[in-house]
Amino acid sequence: MPDCLRCGEKTIRKSDDYLCFSKVLGYTLAPCVEIDECSGCGLKSLTSEAEKEVYRWLSIHEQIAIESLSRDQLLNAGQAAEILGVTKQAFSKNPRVKNGHIYFTSIGNKKIYYKSSVELFKASGDGRYQLTKWRSSLPSARINVNVSSSDPWHSYKENHESDYSWSSSS
Repeated sequence: MPDCLRCGEKTIRKSDDYLCFSKVLGYTLAPCVEIDECSGCGLKSLTSEAEKEVYRWLSIHEQIAIESLSRDQLLNAGQAAEILGVTKQAFSKNPRVKNGHIYFTSIGNKKIYYKSSVELFKASGDGRYQLTKWRSSLPSARINVNVSSSDPWHSYKENHESDYSWSSSS
């Protein structure tokens, strides 16, 4: 097993829920993920395969949350471009739009955009907003955020003393 990134002690591989953050979902627990847990300080880190699993899990649940938005304010690409004051072609080729910074769903082979997301994108350059509130399988779970501005690693601790960490460089 690899050594802990924080204290250098040995880690133990196990399956556990992993606390992660998504711009769309907020804080959420990815269930049954393979992690390395430090026997010394309790730091939990994802294996490389688990990182891919968490990414896939988040992508699926983000899409479900986006598709659950009200469909009464859907816009086609031309209408969204008009709100942003650009041509339809400029809208469609915008790298931030291509990378999902405006929520959309597909009807057939056409992308349909959510008006509230387009308006937020116009105001801030990012149309993503949190769609769900934090939920935990533990009824009394509390999360303490310990963030050091000089440290690129963030630690989140639940009331049962499990540590979670991930790089802020994404």
